[in-house]
Amino acid sequence: MKRSYMIPFVFVLLTLGLLPVTGFGEDTTITFQHSVEGAADEAIKLKDFDFELQQRERDRMKQWNIEDSNEAIRVGDIYHDNGELEDAIEFYGIAIKIDPANTAAHEKYVKARQEEKTRVGSHYHQALEYYRQGMKDKAIDELIIELKEHPDNEEARIKLNEIESK
Repeated sequence: MKRSYMIPFVFVLLTLGLLPVTGFGEDTTITFQHSVEGAADEAIKLKDFDFELQQRERDRMKQWNIEDSNEAIRVGDIYHDNGELEDAIEFYGIAIKIDPANTAAHEKYVKARQEEKTRVGSHYHQALEYYRQGMKDKAIDELIIELKEHPDNEEARIKLNEIESK
């Protein structure tokens, strides 16, 4: 190629962005900074929180003398009959952990979850999820929103008092 044709050809390639150019324009290097120490602290907190939840679950099992999944279902049924769905769901979940093949535990768990959803709003469920994940402040915020939308939701009021007292 002749030199006179080369300059317009290079210019076209540059304008189309097909020819990489260094030294022109701004630096487009993107740097992601990640605090390994912060991530490690979060992982430790989550691990400690998970251990605390497991310990609380073991303590409740001891309190009720639960040794097999049918006993956990029986305790869940007691809570369910008293209208305490959150505790019933917890014990049905324990029954499933003890014996994953226990179909009655699965059925009762699903039924109680569906029943709970009809009783309370979505913010209540989101609050419970935040609380399970150790995000206490977000859980409180969701419960406050839930109570503004559904002032008669006694479960949300009880859970809010419980979380704030811890």
